[in-house]
Amino acid sequence: MFGGDWEIWISFVIMSMGNSFHRMGPSFDRSRFGFPLILLGLTCLILLPDELTEGGAELHESILKSFFIALPLSIGAMLILHNSPTYRERRIPGLVSGWILVTASWVALFSERNTFSVLGAARGALVILGILAGLIAVIVGSYMAERSSGLRNESEPLSNEEGMLVRAILERRLGGD
Repeated sequence: MFGGDWEIWISFVIMSMGNSFHRMGPSFDRSRFGFPLILLGLTCLILLPDELTEGGAELHESILKSFFIALPLSIGAMLILHNSPTYRERRIPGLVSGWILVTASWVALFSERNTFSVLGAARGALVILGILAGLIAVIVGSYMAERSSGLRNESEPLSNEEGMLVRAILERRLGGD
């Protein structure tokens, strides 16, 4: 099923498990395992693949090359968002360093390409148009679903017993009196 490249697939499964655990809320208390699992999967992906098939070796090399583009882009984007005035007060050094990292990722991306191809640019434009068409379809579909559903009747208020039960559960969970 996986061919001789099972190490790559196992690494992706471990990273997916880590992402799933990381996304779980505080009520499950599993989120603390997410980041270590993601790091374990990345470590396995980078260090462990051995005796890969020709296609697997190309995939592994492509993944490693993409880290030189994705890592500065991700760190730069986080710096820009963290230091932008939308979320906190504006910090110019953080914004400048974030944009430098984003620019470095773009330089790394375009330095991989030896030539610019009109056909490649046209294909890229068509892909972007397809993504935009899908996004517009989702937005229009959501809008139509919300418009057609209308208002529903309100549910009845909780009875005294239900209210006391909810209060007891919340007090027990939140540690209130």
